[in-house]
Amino acid sequence: ARHLYICDFHKNLIQSVRNRRKRKGSDDDGDSPVQDIDTPEVDLYQLQVNTLRRYKRHFKLQTRPGLNKAQLVEIIGCHFRTIPVNEKDTLTYFIYSVKNDKNKPDLKMDSGIH
Repeated sequence: ARHLYICDFHKNLIQSVRNRRKRKGSDDDGDSPVQDIDTPEVDLYQLQVNTLRRYKRHFKLQTRPGLNKAQLVEIIGCHFRTIPVNEKDTLTYFIYSVKNDKNKPDLKMDSGIH
């Protein structure tokens, strides 16, 4: 039988999300900083300018032409934080993809090339 394992990083990430959900459901008055933890910060500066432009074009964000990287990051960051994400569905799909090798490109062998 083939065994598939999840890396330690993603295992810890999933466990931390589960722990946060438990804390969220506790009898706190709702003023705890757990909500800040639930929204991880994404460093959009790590992306190339072309990637930021593709994001802007894909989501049809209205901006003035000729923005620099810092301006693009600011506009895209605001939009990115407004996108709703269903954590359970996302994690389920991620695990399904990893287990079924969906993250690897399909390599089709040509009849003459090996």
